[in-house]
Amino acid sequence: MINKGFEILQYAICDVWVNNLLDGEKNPYVFATPGEAVAELQEEFDDRNSEIKAGERDKEDGFDIATFQIKCVETGITYGLDMIEGKVVVSK
Repeated sequence: MINKGFEILQYAICDVWVNNLLDGEKNPYVFATPGEAVAELQEEFDDRNSEIKAGERDKEDGFDIATFQIKCVETGITYGLDMIEGKVVVSK
């Protein structure tokens, strides 16, 4: 297990937070910095929104930022996220 870095966690229906991003070996993907994790999540949100606008995806299949958080693997500290003017930001 990698013990340094930051994971993007998503809230699952079973009342748990899970890392759904896996590398080619099916290991949880860990980012070097919180900024890299935010950038990845922003890209995912932007892609989903583009697909919705183009009619390629139903509006119901968008993301809810409240179902995501970033977790420091080393300390276990989690950071909530907000969406401000279409941008993913770490909430205070």
